[in-house]
Amino acid sequence: MKYIYKHGNQYWYQRVIPKNLISLLGKKTIKISLKTNKISIALKRSKLQSIEHKKLFHNLNKNKFKVKIFNKVDISKYSIKFIDDFDDLVSNILLNKKEIINILNEKKDDGTEIKSLENIIFSDTNNTNIISKLIDIYLNIKKIRNGTQKYSSAISSINYLIKICGNKSIEDFSSKDAIKFKDYFVNNNRISTGKRYQSNLVNFFKTIIEYLNLDKNNPFVDIIWPYYNKNVVNKIFNDDEIIKIKKYINDDPNNPIGILFGIMLDTGCSTSEVIGINLNEINLNQFNPYLIIRSNDVRKIENIYKRRIIPLVGNSKKSVENLLKRSESDYPFDSFFNDSFKLRGLDNKLNSKLKSLSEKKTVQCFKYTLIERLKLINCPEEVISELIGVRKPNIYYQSDISIEMKLSWLNQIV
Repeated sequence: MKYIYKHGNQYWYQRVIPKNLISLLGKKTIKISLKTNKISIALKRSKLQSIEHKKLFHNLNKNKFKVKIFNKVDISKYSIKFIDDFDDLVSNILLNKKEIINILNEKKDDGTEIKSLENIIFSDTNNTNIISKLIDIYLNIKKIRNGTQKYSSAISSINYLIKICGNKSIEDFSSKDAIKFKDYFVNNNRISTGKRYQSNLVNFFKTIIEYLNLDKNNPFVDIIWPYYNKNVVNKIFNDDEIIKIKKYINDDPNNPIGILFGIMLDTGCSTSEVIGINLNEINLNQFNPYLIIRSNDVRKIENIYKRRIIPLVGNSKKSVENLLKRSESDYPFDSFFNDSFKLRGLDNKLNSKLKSLSEKKTVQCFKYTLIERLKLINCPEEVISELIGVRKPNIYYQSDISIEMKLSWLNQIV
């Protein structure tokens, strides 16, 4: 039992300070009362406190020179003030009038029995395992930073779980909650969102179950979502709309939005893929000009099948040439959009313009339209998948698709 010892009827946390930090902190050990006589709770609280002290030691080692100069080390910032088990229960329930009323008004699913206050007070439910109190632990373990897309997605997933199934102990979640979670998104016609949040919850429950060493199955692993056909027709530009878009592209070669549309029309790339273009990822040689989609300082491409080479033909080639004539930056679009990497705002601008050129269609339609154009000329499925970045691995044969082959098929549709 690391960092734990018992004194009297209470468990305590004690940790030796690294030798190189003793002079900065002015002590050799840190002691904190865990305010419990239950070993299971002591273990969990000790882990939480250990994480905070690990941060303290890391920060001190990182900024040791500054600390020596200013001599300001506030250890209390990294010390968790635990509440006694009984006091925690009393302060949250018995002394909270609103909470008492909520408990007494809560009924079972069949609406017949009122929950007993005595059962709440004397049950073995461990309030430290309530789902809302475990969010920070999960974020710390997975090193998910505030302000990132992963952070907001994880928080949204857990908030929806609490909204749908209630803020209860992790041990109380079961397959019934998973079904309830699925039904919510199915009934609201948000299956893709539900799938994304389910993926986050699978990771959340797996991490916390391992952290708390619980003998429990992950209830969100085996959700079966209904299959539904997407209305592809509404996601494809028709011939008249393509003519309007091309006219908009050619009317003003200096228009950065027109340049974006031109590249996307004949490559099927997304906004983030195009806006993050680096000069080193553009090749305009005479015989097989192409664009490389890969990770760089601006964009991260985590899916290996989205890292690809796309030949430049027709509008995409002209638009890239116009782009390079009008920009001297290593990231050419940065010359046009100083705030370009806030993609949601830029996508809104692009969609607003596209809706005026079509029947309320969006930038996603460029990809679906390219697929349909290639299907009309009987382009092989593996070539289409390679171009749009959804290619699946070939288990039995290594069959790389050359840039010349992709170029020959794209040239047939422009």
